[in-house]
Amino acid sequence: MIKTFRGALVALAVTAPLVVLSPAEAAAPSFRSCDALTAKWPNGVAKGPVAAAKAVRDGYSRPATTKLAVQVYWTNYRRLDRDKDGTACEN
Repeated sequence: MIKTFRGALVALAVTAPLVVLSPAEAAAPSFRSCDALTAKWPNGVAKGPVAAAKAVRDGYSRPATTKLAVQVYWTNYRRLDRDKDGTACEN
């Protein structure tokens, strides 16, 4: 029983460092203001394609919906999505 546990522990110790996050999967950046966010994403960021389509129907330019942009939305939505429509800093 102890040999099995040691073997599992060694296997975990060897494989755990191999799990590396890509830059897109790393923590999304936090922005203080819409001016800072729109420097990188000029049309803002949306939580998904449905929210982006709603922004377009409302007369705004299409916000970004890439994987990183969606992560940025969820990191910053409390401060930057003031109208709670699923798009932060729409232009």
